Amino acid sequence: MAGKLFVISSPSGAGKTTLVNEVLERLSGQFSIDRVITYTSRKTRSNEIQGSHYHFISSQEFEKKLQEDFFLEWSGRYGNYYGTPRHILAELDQGVSKILIIDRLGAERVIEIAQDPSPILTEKVTSIWIDVPNLQELERRLVGRGQESQLQIKRRLELAKQEIEKEKSFPLYDYKILNDNFSTATKALENLICSELFCGK
Repeated sequence: MAGKLFVISSPSGAGKTTLVNEVLERLSGQFSIDRVITYTSRKTRSNEIQGSHYHFISSQEFEKKLQEDFFLEWSGRYGNYYGTPRHILAELDQGVSKILIIDRLGAERVIEIAQDPSPILTEKVTSIWIDVPNLQELERRLVGRGQESQLQIKRRLELAKQEIEKEKSFPLYDYKILNDNFSTATKALENLICSELFCGK
């Protein structure tokens, strides 16, 4: 049986990666599931590990991979390239479920691919939106990370506002989880993924 693909998005700083890592630790040994390590051309932050958080490559290397049709979807929206490797399709076919953390633009592309009449993705994509209580809380979290300049934070907040408004006007995701309490949000995500995986058996 093919694995399932869980597409998870949120405004930048909403805590989606932390939630996913906690859920994967809880599900370890129960299911064959892991996180897709995507590619980016941005610089590595001090707390990040090559091949664990991202595959960090140069813009030139990313553009070469684009020419080779290496990516299932990609974007240059945040001033750097981000892309999902196409080889996850083979892993899904082998029965491994994957969690893909991408922005709304990337999610739209993956969902579009999954709905194609001649599907590359043979299993339904389950999409999940991680929300925050408000933009003020989001700004507090971004500032608290201490990883970006004020200009970068401002840009992320502007994009977050656009994404939140778009999701309200044109809902894209199958499920929504509010991350106002980490423990509650983690349990909600864990239960959702468990339910989806059991449904496939």
